[in-house]
Amino acid sequence: MYKLDIILSDLKVNIEHKYDYMTEFCKDYVAQFDTADIVAKASDDAIAKEKAMVPGAPIESCESLCIYRAIAEKLPEFNRFVFHGAAIEYENKTYLFTAPSGTGKTTHINLWSKYLGDKVKIINGDKPIIGIDDSITVYGTPWAGKEGYQRNAKAPLKAICILKQSKTNSIVRLNTSEAINHLMRQVYIPRSAVALSSTLALLGAMIEKTPVYELSCDISQEAFNTSFNEMTR
Repeated sequence: MYKLDIILSDLKVNIEHKYDYMTEFCKDYVAQFDTADIVAKASDDAIAKEKAMVPGAPIESCESLCIYRAIAEKLPEFNRFVFHGAAIEYENKTYLFTAPSGTGKTTHINLWSKYLGDKVKIINGDKPIIGIDDSITVYGTPWAGKEGYQRNAKAPLKAICILKQSKTNSIVRLNTSEAINHLMRQVYIPRSAVALSSTLALLGAMIEKTPVYELSCDISQEAFNTSFNEMTR
């Protein structure tokens, strides 16, 4: 069994793992400390169940996902939760794009990169952590989807955008109930009732403080203009 210390969303996390893959996977987050905020590991049963769900997945990748779930279970204790979305940084603010898998999150953040160049930096392409204290912060993590878009970085959240494929481009701001209905599906749901209650409260606080938009879009420059002009104003 290996042990690895990382800093994740400003928390000290000690990981116990069987496969050396985790050392390379988390290399941008490695740290040294004496006492951890979170200790996480994956049981053999959990890894086997993950492997059974995705038979072609490497066993070390399955362990990695199980470890992230173990971390996610404990994050609400520290006013944090895992969110399924792509986070980019522009002018020191985070713009968070979310949608069901395969809908076009990566495609849309690549449009921002294409038309804004080096002014845009990707924080995480799939599973960032959201932290809520006096402000709302989006943190990079090494768990970043198949593209592996990630940085060990953080920035305050400016706006959230829910993507929907369309042949025309339009954007609307959602009210609180509409936003909760969409975003609940993109939040990691802990097994513990206490952690679940905390997560729901954190999600509500995020929505209360952050504009949430629904963008119907294609993959054109007009799609970028539509989201950029509304979300950054």
